[in-house]
Amino acid sequence: MLADRLVAHRGYPKHYPENTLLGMAAAIDAGAHFIETDILFSADQQPVLYHDNLMTRISGEENAVHLLTLDELVSRSAHEPERLGDQFINQTITPLCDLVSLLEEHPEVTAFIEMKRSGLHIVGLEAAYDIVSKILTPVRDQCVLISFSDEFIDYAHQQGFPRLGLVLKDWEERQGNLMQRIQPEFIFCDTDKVPEGSSMDEITPTWVIYEVEDPDQAIAWFDRGADMVETFDIGGLLENLAHRAL
Repeated sequence: MLADRLVAHRGYPKHYPENTLLGMAAAIDAGAHFIETDILFSADQQPVLYHDNLMTRISGEENAVHLLTLDELVSRSAHEPERLGDQFINQTITPLCDLVSLLEEHPEVTAFIEMKRSGLHIVGLEAAYDIVSKILTPVRDQCVLISFSDEFIDYAHQQGFPRLGLVLKDWEERQGNLMQRIQPEFIFCDTDKVPEGSSMDEITPTWVIYEVEDPDQAIAWFDRGADMVETFDIGGLLENLAHRAL
């Protein structure tokens, strides 16, 4: 099924602010079965859906996520003013618990929860895991923890989190010790990290290639062995690929 091969990267940023409940819900309404979000922490160590440490691009203010409490953050805008103007000015920062509620309404949807290294550095691996895993408990089986931090994924594996994904920093990591030890369910890899002519059929985890918007590019990656592609335009890609032979 086509929807099982596409991941809505940060929700539906093609038309909505990234990493917002609005964008996540719109992605699901467009047909997404897989969504992805970034996690940072507030000053009182509560997880929110947010990509940048500094709030200028997403919220239009000179501040930092980790300097504000959760109560302060959920009153702040997440409307991406430079990119989207004032169209979504009333859209506020989304706490992780709100995404959990959305997932409870859509048991067919899987969420990739990316733990940003900057947030882990501030809160600490163990505390970050404890906080996030507790919040995700009602939808634990619908969630996959991913991160550029190998240390965090290794720790999550040690704690028995059931679904994990590694994000490759370089191509050689696909055969590294951590890969062999934890046997992640998913591997995320940037299009720029895959050498020309290389195949993704040599190891068993599900390959997710990012960032892809063009349908011809998506098909080309599927032909090279990618199992899934991640896109900012989930609705557009679903529509454009619907009648293509995959």
